[in-house]
Amino acid sequence: MNKNILLITVALALSLSGVGCNKSGKLDTTSKFTPPSGSVELKLKWPVGERIVQNFDMKQHMEIFVPNQPNSIKQDMTMGQEYGLTVLKEDANGGHEVEMEFLSARMGMEMGGKTLFDYDSAKKSAADKANPMAGTFQKIIGGKVQYFLDASNNVERIEGVDAFVSRIGNGNGQGDGAASIKSMFSEGYFKQMIDNSQYMPHKPVQPGDTWPVQLEIVMGPMGTLIMDYTFTFQKWEQLGKRTCARLEFRGTIKSKPDENAKPTGMTMAIQDGNSSGVSWFDPELGKTIETSLNQDMTMAMTVPVNVHGKTITQAMTNVMNQVITIKLESVK
Repeated sequence: MNKNILLITVALALSLSGVGCNKSGKLDTTSKFTPPSGSVELKLKWPVGERIVQNFDMKQHMEIFVPNQPNSIKQDMTMGQEYGLTVLKEDANGGHEVEMEFLSARMGMEMGGKTLFDYDSAKKSAADKANPMAGTFQKIIGGKVQYFLDASNNVERIEGVDAFVSRIGNGNGQGDGAASIKSMFSEGYFKQMIDNSQYMPHKPVQPGDTWPVQLEIVMGPMGTLIMDYTFTFQKWEQLGKRTCARLEFRGTIKSKPDENAKPTGMTMAIQDGNSSGVSWFDPELGKTIETSLNQDMTMAMTVPVNVHGKTITQAMTNVMNQVITIKLESVK
């Protein structure tokens, strides 16, 4: 798989990963919250000392069409990670310092019905020694970064990104795929994992209310992803023992090119990009308990390829569907 396609995939997946119950800790207690007859504020909460564990899971199917090739290339990929968020302190202005730690990682890929690799850090296997991705993923586990949030829960800064990337290593001998895994861990990547405030309404809402959300994810030479959503507070709904606001969302995905990209670099244009899903927000805990998301898009891409020492541009069309689920595993 081309490393640039992997980075695009991760960016799209993370675009709503923060909108994210197995029952554990506070999740296994009955809500004391009673839905009001009018509007209510849906706001994230970061109590000092609280630790949450969240699980992200993605299943993706791609069909790649290359000119002058009789058959398309079909590829299936799964990706997942589990990470903990611990609230370390609150500052005098109402902001918070939150530490994130990677707890587990998994990734699998099939092409043409053949398994290319399959790795799960929670399941040790003798086959890991022959898996070029295993070493890189193993170094991810235990890695930490610190977030500094303002009183409105926006990310002011992130510390530890460079140290985290250094922890993974240079990827020598691990192949292009492992190198791309390392390169995706930018500050923007980490920001998408926790900057959940961008999905919340900026005023109290009640069932039937809607609000717009626009996300822009800069991907360097590959341009910028632009995602326009409309969120609707559909109704109050019970999820397990928790009383939640059911938020449904629907929108479009497009891209704009990087004006400073080199002519010989990769280009990408998203066509017919659509995304929809539902999430459940618990106003008592101040957490999104669960999110389910579906994305469909067609990407027209050009990729530089070296042929006999000469760089040429290879065009391809990638038709992609991905289903993403994010669940809060525990709140303690």
